[in-house]
Amino acid sequence: MNWLNVLLFLPLLAAIVMFLAGRLVKNDNVLRGLALALSLLPLAVNLLIMAGYAYNAASGEFQYYTTLDWIAAFGITYTVGLDGLSLPLVFLTSLLTPLVVLVSFDEHKKLGAYFGLLFLLECGLFGVFAALDFFLFYLFWEVVLIPMYFLILGWGGPRRRYAAIKFFVYTHMASLVMLVGFFAIFFNAETQLGYYTFNMCEIMAGVQFAPGLQYLIFLALFFGFAVKMPTVPFHTWLPDAHVEAPTGGSVFLAAVMLKMGGYGLVRIAFGMFPAAAVHYAIPMAVLGIISMLWAALLALAQDDLKKMIAYSSVSHMGLMLFGLAMLQERAFNGAVVQMFAHGLISAMLFMCCGILQHSVGTRRIGDLGGVANVLPRLSALTVFTFFASIGLPGLLGFIPEMMVFLGAFSVHKVLTVIAMLSMILTAAYYLWALERAYFGSASRDLIEKQPYDIRWFQTAPLLVLGVLVLLLGIYPAPLTDIVSQGTAYIINALGGVF
Repeated sequence: MNWLNVLLFLPLLAAIVMFLAGRLVKNDNVLRGLALALSLLPLAVNLLIMAGYAYNAASGEFQYYTTLDWIAAFGITYTVGLDGLSLPLVFLTSLLTPLVVLVSFDEHKKLGAYFGLLFLLECGLFGVFAALDFFLFYLFWEVVLIPMYFLILGWGGPRRRYAAIKFFVYTHMASLVMLVGFFAIFFNAETQLGYYTFNMCEIMAGVQFAPGLQYLIFLALFFGFAVKMPTVPFHTWLPDAHVEAPTGGSVFLAAVMLKMGGYGLVRIAFGMFPAAAVHYAIPMAVLGIISMLWAALLALAQDDLKKMIAYSSVSHMGLMLFGLAMLQERAFNGAVVQMFAHGLISAMLFMCCGILQHSVGTRRIGDLGGVANVLPRLSALTVFTFFASIGLPGLLGFIPEMMVFLGAFSVHKVLTVIAMLSMILTAAYYLWALERAYFGSASRDLIEKQPYDIRWFQTAPLLVLGVLVLLLGIYPAPLTDIVSQGTAYIINALGGVF
C-alpha cells in the first residue's frame, strides 16, 4: 500500500468527521477527545512512511511516487512523491497537528468547526509538500488559505476581520502571480514536448528554458513564494495575522505555512531555474539580509510579545533566503534545515505566548513583569524556547545558523559579517523581553489575578517539541543527512558555484 496517498486524504476525512460531530455532539470534552484521536492517525501513517523510506536513495529520486491521469485534456495529473526535501516538512506537519489540538483544549467556541478547519489546513499542507504536478501544487496551495482565513475570522482577536482580509488578499494576489509563472512553464513545455503536461518531473527532465525566459519566470515564482515566507518588504500581512489569530492558527502559520514559501523556492524556483537563481543570487542575498536586520529591529521595538515573535519569524526566514542565495552547499543545506528548526521553535514560541495570554489576560510586555514569580513552569519553558531561537549551542536553533554563516563566509565575507549582526539583535530583543516581562518583582495586579501556571495539555506539546529541539541540537545528523539527500540534485543543477 502507498501510505502517502492515505496520508494525504486522512485529514480531509477527519475534517468532515469534526464538522459533522460539531453539529451532533454537544459535549466539548468528547469533541476534544475525538479531535485528538483523529489527529494521531496521520502521525501514525507518517511514521510508517518514515520507517519504509529508503534514506540511501539517489537525490532527486522520489519515493512513494504515484501518478494518475486526472484531467487528461489539459495534462493535469495526480502526481505525488516524497524526497529528503519534503519528508521533514510532512513530518513536521503531522507532528504539530496533535500538539496544536492539545494546546487548543482551552478553546470553547464551535469546537467542531475549529478542529475541522485545523484538519483541512493539515490536508492542504500535506498536499503542497507532496505534490509533483503544478496544478495539484497550486490547488493545495490555495486550499491552505481558506481554513486559515476562517480561523482568524472566527476565533481571532478584536481586529480579526481586518487581519483575515489582509492575509487573504496579500497571499492570494501573490499566488496569482505565481500561477502566471506556472502557465508560462506549461505553455513552454507544450511547445517542446508536443503535449500538455503539468507534471514537474516530466518538465524538469525534458524541457529547456531560454535564459531570458528563466529570468522572467523566476521573478514571478519568487514573488509568490517571497510573500508567503515572508521577506521584507512583502511581510506586512504577517504581524497582523499572528496578533489576531488564535494560538493554534498562529502555530500553524509560523511553524508550517511560512515554510510553503521556502519549500516552493527551493523545489521549483531553484530546482527548475538554476541559471536564474545564480543570476539573482546577490539581490536575493541582500534582500535576505534586509529581512534579517529590519525585522529584528522591529522586534526590538515591540511591546506586544506576540508581535515581537512574529517579526522574529520574518528575521529567521530572512536567514533562510540568505543561505539559499549564497549558492554554497553548506549554506544551502543550512537554509533548508532552518525551515524545520524554525518550525519546531516558532511553534513553542507561539504556544508559550498563547498560554501566557490565556493565563494573565495580556501579552503586553509593559503590563507584565515578574511573571516567573507566579508562573515558574511556564517561565522556565519560555526561557528555554527563547534561547533556542537565539541560537544557543546545544539547541537546534544553533545548527542552521552556523551552517549558513560558515558556508556563506567562504563565498561572501562582507555580506556574511553584515548578516551576522542579526544574531546580536536577536539576542537583544529576546533577552530584553525576558528581563521586562518575566524577571524582577511581580506587580500587585499580577499577584491578585492569581493566574494559573501551565496545565498538562499545554505542558505536553511543549515538552515534546523541547525534547526534539534538544536532541537534534546535540545530534543533528538525522536531519542534516536527509536534507543533504534531498538537495543534492538541486545543488548539482546550480553548477560549478560550489
